[in-house]
Order: sequence, then C-alpha cells, then structure tokens
Amino acid sequence: MLIEIAPVFAPYLDEALLRFSYLHPEVEVFKRDGCVEITNEDPAVAASLRHTVYRQKIYKETFALRQSLIESLTG
Repeated sequence: MLIEIAPVFAPYLDEALLRFSYLHPEVEVFKRDGCVEITNEDPAVAASLRHTVYRQKIYKETFALRQSLIESLTG
C-alpha cells in the first residue's frame, strides 16, 4: 500500500517510521519520494502510520515548551 506524506510532515518522517516499525514489526516499510510504502493492505495499519507521523510532528513542535515547563517546575 502506498501512502502519500504531505511535505509538512517530511522532517518528522524518519523518526516516525522508526516508531512505527517498532509498533508493527510484521509490516515492512519503504520510504519513497514523498510517499511511504507498507507491505500491509489493512486500512487500520495505514491509519496507524499516519497517526504516528502526526504524533511525531506534535512531539517535536512542543518539545521546547514541555522542556521549559519541566525546568521551571523543577528548577
């Protein structure tokens, strides 16, 4: 199954694919130009991949905020 990845998610794709591979070891993942190919046709697995990429984007974008909040509470 070929899944298109929007350019806005491209910077987060490698880390997201690493996490996805850990969560779904039975699925092979191939990074293509602007897409990801997975060896599973289940729509739920594709949704899980999209969700993982989205979560990685949110994680990276809010990391500095979370880090400064923790430092202010523990510092």
